[in-house]
Amino acid sequence: MLAPAGTVVLGISPQDAESHERWIASEGFQFPLLADVDKAVGQAYDIAGGPTGYRRSVFVIDGEGVVRWRTVKLIGASWPRAKQLAGVIAPIGAAL
Repeated sequence: MLAPAGTVVLGISPQDAESHERWIASEGFQFPLLADVDKAVGQAYDIAGGPTGYRRSVFVIDGEGVVRWRTVKLIGASWPRAKQLAGVIAPIGAAL
């Protein structure tokens, strides 16, 4: 497991819920995908834009709602490795 108990993993994109349901079924995701059709969340986190509607991003947000870590990339960019994310998440979980 990547994250300590109590950690929530969510995905979000501007596609609609039906699109997400198809994607979850085809890819076997084990976490929910949220639909931000009007891109309000993407604009609030400054990731709206690009050809898919969002820049590829990962955020770690603590229990108080504070963004503790983020990476924002273009399409095709590499993702942070699980070990890197675990190193970011573990201290936050330990502080709770």
